Amino acid sequence: MASQTKSVPAREGIAVPAKTIRIDLKPPADELPRGTIEFCLFAPRNETVELIGSWNDWKPCPCKRSEDGWWRCRSDVPDGKHFYKFRVKSLSYFCAGETVDVFDPYARSVTNDEHESSILIVKEGLRQSVNYQWRHDNVPLAPNENLVIYELHVGDFAGKCECGTFRDTISRLDYLADLGINCIELMPVKEFRGRSWGYSLRSLFSVENTYGTADELAELVDECHARGIRVMIDGVYNHADPESPLTRIDYEYWFYKDNPDPPEMHWGPKFNYFFYDQERDTFPARKYVIDSIQFWVEKFHIDGIRFDATRAIAHFDVMRELADSAYGKVNGIKNFITVAEHIPEDPAITGRQRGAPVDAAWHDRLARHLQAIASCTEQAGNSCNDLEELIKKLNPATNSYEKAIRTVNFIGNHDYKRPMTMIAEDGKIFDEAAFRRMKLTTALLLTAPGIPMIWMGQEIGFPSDKSLDPRPINWELLNNANNQNLHAFHRGLINLRKNTPALQNDSFEVVLTDKERVILAYKRWNDQGNVVLVVANLKDTPAGEVVIEGPSIDPGTWHEFLSDYDVQVSDNRLTDQFGPSEVKIFIRKG
Repeated sequence: MASQTKSVPAREGIAVPAKTIRIDLKPPADELPRGTIEFCLFAPRNETVELIGSWNDWKPCPCKRSEDGWWRCRSDVPDGKHFYKFRVKSLSYFCAGETVDVFDPYARSVTNDEHESSILIVKEGLRQSVNYQWRHDNVPLAPNENLVIYELHVGDFAGKCECGTFRDTISRLDYLADLGINCIELMPVKEFRGRSWGYSLRSLFSVENTYGTADELAELVDECHARGIRVMIDGVYNHADPESPLTRIDYEYWFYKDNPDPPEMHWGPKFNYFFYDQERDTFPARKYVIDSIQFWVEKFHIDGIRFDATRAIAHFDVMRELADSAYGKVNGIKNFITVAEHIPEDPAITGRQRGAPVDAAWHDRLARHLQAIASCTEQAGNSCNDLEELIKKLNPATNSYEKAIRTVNFIGNHDYKRPMTMIAEDGKIFDEAAFRRMKLTTALLLTAPGIPMIWMGQEIGFPSDKSLDPRPINWELLNNANNQNLHAFHRGLINLRKNTPALQNDSFEVVLTDKERVILAYKRWNDQGNVVLVVANLKDTPAGEVVIEGPSIDPGTWHEFLSDYDVQVSDNRLTDQFGPSEVKIFIRKG
């Protein structure tokens, strides 16, 4: 029987059933002789299912349905690489009664052609799945509060005109480790059509074959771990590709026939997490998604999930159930993080310790203000000169987040044109001034409370628009002095962030607001005497002398990190000179 779970408040005013599903993958097959492979398809309401495969010239083999809803067929398959599909009498409203051929929704790999066949590899008479031999599981990885995340698109990261691969990404891991990155967030790497961002998935199990094999993805994760880099995946659990197998087997068993969301949120068939199959005591959509989450945690040793479009999923009980399934597989043996892309923001989705669905959420409100500062233009109603609003957004506590660790901060991500493009196109700012603005916002990002995230290429000033088309990183920019300098700036601040306890907690105190000159200073500290003072001139004109004074400015020696010099403070008064768009970071000595 299904277990009972304690509910947290649902959103949208819809009650969520207390029942939860049995979490199981395909039921284990009886022990089979080598060379005999069992094939399974979960399609409990369909009348007929047949297996067709390349090893016997695609001759149909009838499958038999068990009471649990799984159709099964056994076939003798020789060693080698083979292809197969299921032939199903559809129950979907748009092709009801028709016979359709679909790939296995649980297949580990699918062909990238018009046939869309499941791939089967048999070795020594046994089905091969993810067989990578893990080597670096014992390497210590950073806790959540110490993460610096790097959002990465595998196809574009290598900087190749053709699609980049997992192996290409591995070749640049030393670069990321040297930069100081200790967590990468992979944009979708599950099977999708064409070359794109990958947010319309054909399968929640198959690895995107243009990027590489399942074993090559496992190798990427393992090589990240070898360098102390955690790996998050982008989980798309609200919708699917219109041509995915489940849509053609029995559409309304897994999806809403009529999408209940507003038109701007119609990204594909929407999983119906509330359809309940009483006969089998299961919520089918939840079962498929949870099976997938647990598969990825177990087989690919991932360290976190970024949940896409949680505003569309909406219901917190469902979100909690999905996240719980990942933590159930981790079982407390390693650090793990769940992050929601919930826009507009709702801080109530964060804080698993108090029963909320996920650990943290993207802090989009801060990003929009940092974009305004970078470009010196208004962005989404944010003014670059509005210190009061900036202060509010820099501090998670004034954004209804109970802890800093519940926000993931960023300047740009895949949903926006890149910051350097905003600076040029919106702000009409170029050359040295553009790089000054980029450094200014980067310094705010990496010294603010919360978990910082960098969109790939941002650290070298790579410009591009927002596009689903390929936008490979131009690594040759590192041959230019300004781009090299921006990279070094990021590298220094990332490592300061990771090695400075004062920057890893909730502390935040504003010690100067000069509205006329648009200058802001704030202090970060911890209980062991580690103190950091950040002073920023938000205008791209010289500020001249700036004085920060008050009881929070302790007397003694303060070291300016970015330019590497000391300042002596007496009478609780620190004085220094500031150029255009200049940020200084003072660390108290002793």
